[in-house]
Amino acid sequence: MLPRKRSTRLMLLTVLSLVKYTQQYGSGAPPMACLDQLPRHNGIQAQTSVPPYAIMTSASQVRQGDTLNVTIGSPFGAPTPIGGFLLQAREVQDTNKIVGRFTRIPGPAQITSCRGQNDTVTHTSPDEKPPLSFVWQAPNDFLGGVEFRATVAQGYDTFWKNVESPLVEVVSKSTEIVTTEPPFTTRRPAHGPPVIMENKPTTTPAPFDLIYQGCADTKLCFGVPQNCIQSGNCKAIVAIFVTGDVYTFEIQGTDNPKYVAAALSMDSKMGDDSAMECVRNDNGRVNLFTSWTYPKVEPYVRRSDSPQNIVQLLESSTIDGKLYCKFKRDTVSTVMGQTFDLASNRYNLMVVSGNSMKEADRVGFHGLAYEATGQALSLASVGAAAGGSKLLLKLHGSFMIIAWLGAASLGIVLARYFKKTWVGKTLGGVDIWFAYHRILMVLTWVLTIVGFILILVEVGGWQTTGDNPHAITGIVTVVLCFIQPIGAFFRPHPGTKNRPIFNWLHWLVGNSAHTLAVATIFLAVYLQKAELPPWTVFVLTAYVVFHVLAHVVLSLTVCVSEGRISNGRVNSFPMKDMLGQSRQVTAVDRSSDAPFSGFRKHLLGVYAPIILLFVIAMICLVALAPIGSTYNNLMGA
Repeated sequence: MLPRKRSTRLMLLTVLSLVKYTQQYGSGAPPMACLDQLPRHNGIQAQTSVPPYAIMTSASQVRQGDTLNVTIGSPFGAPTPIGGFLLQAREVQDTNKIVGRFTRIPGPAQITSCRGQNDTVTHTSPDEKPPLSFVWQAPNDFLGGVEFRATVAQGYDTFWKNVESPLVEVVSKSTEIVTTEPPFTTRRPAHGPPVIMENKPTTTPAPFDLIYQGCADTKLCFGVPQNCIQSGNCKAIVAIFVTGDVYTFEIQGTDNPKYVAAALSMDSKMGDDSAMECVRNDNGRVNLFTSWTYPKVEPYVRRSDSPQNIVQLLESSTIDGKLYCKFKRDTVSTVMGQTFDLASNRYNLMVVSGNSMKEADRVGFHGLAYEATGQALSLASVGAAAGGSKLLLKLHGSFMIIAWLGAASLGIVLARYFKKTWVGKTLGGVDIWFAYHRILMVLTWVLTIVGFILILVEVGGWQTTGDNPHAITGIVTVVLCFIQPIGAFFRPHPGTKNRPIFNWLHWLVGNSAHTLAVATIFLAVYLQKAELPPWTVFVLTAYVVFHVLAHVVLSLTVCVSEGRISNGRVNSFPMKDMLGQSRQVTAVDRSSDAPFSGFRKHLLGVYAPIILLFVIAMICLVALAPIGSTYNNLMGA
């Protein structure tokens, strides 16, 4: 029994030691190592020998607010694998102060905050890593020398502390930057700043988002909305850089997306495409997946139908609400039986982003950005690619605005308040009010049906719009609009018993369609594809307020005129027929206009031009979209 007990104890101690050993780099350096960079591996001390690692920077000077590259690697022949690390930028005068922030990191790293936001990077797993490169941004409120300091571990009990870079000088934004190649060293220089090797003319500072660099001459770039690449403010962008047979992709989305994705397609419609997803998890980690999309049928997008090993994540970050991934894709891959040969074939590029996930393994609706190139492209070409034509989309929006904000609004006003105006005058053999009412409502019907057909052609059939009910309210509006003239064609004659029922139904269907149409136009403002500026809502609100006020004033004139009954003269108005009161009228004077008709005519003369101005303003917003980004650029936003 005694040997068995000893054997059991020995096994237990071995297991416990293994458990302790596997904790070495599970999820990065512990929080208590933030300031002294000591990993606290159960009292194990740092190595005192010369470290097999070094920190190199891409420049010895950097302007305030600009960025530079920082690399952890090995200066001695074959690279020594990196197990774990913790890297920060420290002031030279006070090494306890951490400055600047990291904006780009490779896949095996994560950004944390120690003294300031995003001022520290560390590992994410204990796996061996090759040399790692990061992008660091200098602070705007600091001038002086900084050095990058790290603790780098080769194993649980083998690590080096105070691995340092050469001095980097943060200079003012107006300082002329010189080019220097700092040596790969692990010790701080003994004297002053680095030696200036050569002078070059001042160059324009690079934009903050590195993804835009090279879009004019070395990379193929495509972004949303249109023309956003030149101004560097895309909601979503994909960039492709080709060297030999290596295809490197970058994708980025703004507005704090849950995911941003790019896809290779044989057309400009979503479906049967090979997609690459950069996804932000709830814990802040960023992962890369591939998926296959389906055209307007469940499951819409599925990762299990696409091999995951055709892409390799190189860098990822989520900084200032921007989600970024850099990765390589195999030149030739097969997805769902379709071969994607990046070198030999042309593809339409798609870029999308959204703020939700349907399930743990499926992205949600692309509510933040969606766009496809207008034509298939060679991925080895360079420059900013153009999106597809939005002519049908803009015509759809313009036709619906003319129909419901313009023609329908005027047609309803004429039918409700002007039946006893222009008495004795006709147009085409019918009363003037009815002639114009019929013209306007037929125009509404035609524009609505044509606009509906245009959008079906544009999207290729029925398509939902995520959580936005625009499509549903639009369909209901079209149905009500379609049946309204059919009911009017079969209307009973005035004075018959069914006429009041028709009046009520005609009034209810017409007003329901108009109300739903205006609500649908409001909902269109929040559609990503419409690209309307948010303040479009205020224009529509002003229209609604003006339209309602006009109805209130006109309704008051009707109420007052109905009260002015004398000498047996009664001026009947539509609501009397709707209430079934027409038979109670003893005499109707059809020889003159109703009281206040002159006032109503003047009010119509004001109402119609202002409604026309609202229509013109909305059409301009639709036709010039995305006018919002242009406006922000002009205002310096």
